[in-house]
Amino acid sequence: MNRVKLPLKMPNQSRPIAMRPMSPEDQTRILESILGSVEMGVMLTDLEHTTLAVNERFGELFGIPHDAAVQGDVESLRNAVRARIVDHAGWAKNLDTVYADPRLVQDDQLTLVLPHLVLERHTSPVLDADGQPFARLWTFRDFTREHHQAQVQQLLQELSLHFDPRPNVVYEKIVRSLSEFYNSTSVLSILDGDMMRFQAIASPIPEVQAMTQNELENTYCQFCLEVDRPIIIQNALDNPRMATIFPARVGVTRYIGVPLRKPSGEIIGTLCILDHYSDVEVTEDDLRLLSLMGMRVSNELERETRMKALESELEISEARMIQNEKLAITGTLAASVAHDIRNIVSAVTLDLGASHESAEDRLQRAESHMDRFNVLAARLLSYVKPKKVARQSVSIEESVQRVAELLGRHIEVTKTFVNLNLPANLPPVRADSGRLEHLFVNLFLNAIQVMKAGGMLTISAAAKPGQVLVQITDSGPGMSDEQVSKAFEPFQSSRHDGFGLGLYSCHQIMKEIDGHISCSSELGVGTTFTLEFVTE
Repeated sequence: MNRVKLPLKMPNQSRPIAMRPMSPEDQTRILESILGSVEMGVMLTDLEHTTLAVNERFGELFGIPHDAAVQGDVESLRNAVRARIVDHAGWAKNLDTVYADPRLVQDDQLTLVLPHLVLERHTSPVLDADGQPFARLWTFRDFTREHHQAQVQQLLQELSLHFDPRPNVVYEKIVRSLSEFYNSTSVLSILDGDMMRFQAIASPIPEVQAMTQNELENTYCQFCLEVDRPIIIQNALDNPRMATIFPARVGVTRYIGVPLRKPSGEIIGTLCILDHYSDVEVTEDDLRLLSLMGMRVSNELERETRMKALESELEISEARMIQNEKLAITGTLAASVAHDIRNIVSAVTLDLGASHESAEDRLQRAESHMDRFNVLAARLLSYVKPKKVARQSVSIEESVQRVAELLGRHIEVTKTFVNLNLPANLPPVRADSGRLEHLFVNLFLNAIQVMKAGGMLTISAAAKPGQVLVQITDSGPGMSDEQVSKAFEPFQSSRHDGFGLGLYSCHQIMKEIDGHISCSSELGVGTTFTLEFVTE
């Protein structure tokens, strides 16, 4: 709203118009001719708000008999137009502001309803020959069309520039923006047999917003698909066939729809808006906006289809690649297991054949070698695809102790030091005891294998609200940031003889029980794995 003060008109200035002397009747006739010939609504009032003159166009714009505007008092005229003005409280307040300053000049907009109009409003004082204000002039120009064109152009530009890697984000944005712009229901529908499936929907009505589909015969979309082109239904009640379908019966009488197509030209659905504003004319600008957005939505739907096809192909390729990797390492894994078994059997044979030792000593040494078979079996089981687990209450302390005992001989041979820092009052966690031991076997063995003789393996635990945190720290060479980021991916190993499945298996086991495993490491210092378990 622009307001400026008019300069005082000095007495020695010339009058704003030159006019021959004439009778009052002639002056009245000229004034009537001028006011009647302009396209704008014109109103002249005194400084006390009382209407002195209006033209017919003023009456047309505000929906009142123009002669009635000069017959009643100020309040009767205001009451006559109040219902048409959207912001009538702001309008009334502004009138008081204007008439409080006789020299105020103002330009603004006024929005009307029933029917919808946007008016450019101008007011300025009327000055006498001495430059003193004695009246106020108001003009009202209907620029609804230009205003709407500018709004449509602005929305079109905004939506045309919008992009997202995800096609659904784009077409959902378009549907939502159309709904907000027209304060209407906007729907992206896909034809599915005799149903219209709502791919995206936005509406100011919550019940409509929740809809997912509708029968084709109960939608205006059927008419759009029939004619195979954009259509406007200004008022469905004017057409006997359209008036019988469900939307028309509940008062949704206005519709704009455009067909959506595949690149081949095949129609796949519609983009539309529908509402009850049949008194608001749909313009060519509206149809152009929807047509352009329909083309954009069609492109996004095609992009989505192609992306899904590529994702499917990628998933298949990844699955094949992983399968090939598994097949490729099968031979190596078999050779490694055979080598370990041969070494264990050889050691058992030698111990059993040691004649200088007592039978009891030989049996005890053979039993220690059997523990190596248990370790080997545990490692092999951890490579198996995780199965559905039976969760139960498990003691972390007991599970760690069992694995430490199982690996006791291995720890002794590798000259590794183990520091257990496990509080006795740790709450039980939800887990599968067997798979939990597999988890600890993998993590302990990984740590032992990367450390040199004399390395320190520390296992500590602490209770948190609803959780038990376990940390497994080694004094090994550590890992780079890249190795840490890929630690839990399959077939990623820092050892030349590793298969890269141990940590992947650990990740899967923790995922099964709604736990979490993370890794932190520093080159030359060591690595820590943190396990977060959910308590009972």
